[in-house]
Amino acid sequence: MRIVWKGGATTEREVIRGPAGWAHRTPEATVELVHKLAQEFDDAQIMRILNKQGRRSGRGIPFTASAVTSLRGKNRIPKCAKKVATDPRHGPFNAEEAARELGVTMSTVHRWLRDGVLAGEQLTCGAPWRIVLTEQVRERLVGGEAPEGWVGLTEAARRLGVSKSQVAYWVKSGKLAGVRATVGKRRCWRIDVDSATCGKQGGLFDQTSNAHFQES
Repeated sequence: MRIVWKGGATTEREVIRGPAGWAHRTPEATVELVHKLAQEFDDAQIMRILNKQGRRSGRGIPFTASAVTSLRGKNRIPKCAKKVATDPRHGPFNAEEAARELGVTMSTVHRWLRDGVLAGEQLTCGAPWRIVLTEQVRERLVGGEAPEGWVGLTEAARRLGVSKSQVAYWVKSGKLAGVRATVGKRRCWRIDVDSATCGKQGGLFDQTSNAHFQES
């Protein structure tokens, strides 16, 4: 390439010319992600995941299902195989299905996933959650009758001599037994103080705040 400067001076530069279509090539990271997603999701689901992440096609526009199909074809990525039926009782379920199974809102399920109260897996950010609801998980979260002798979050904190956030952390980490129980018309946490493996700790380990884990 020759550059002609104002005044007549010239400069020669060698520039590598990419192959046809190179300027509109989809980023390699996106192609790799599609390869991973295609093992579990169809093209319409992949499209939604890519767009949720703000990814763009090689032309700089949002993905469509047909664009994902084309991308797979160009990169020899096989489409998702037929899915194996899930267990009707245990799942795995996505967030909406888990909320329906547990009788709570989707926002509650997302909060429980975020706080670690409910376990779930996500293939990548924006992908559907995969949540397994074992009988133990259901018993802990569905909200049956309050077990005799189990107390609320505030009372548990008072008896153990720690903050409510510390009690919440112990419940989430399995050091303290806790369930969602129905008390009157409300669903709230009931905690078995006698199951504590930590004893009264004062504020020594109160390093994990949990503003979302509340009495109700």
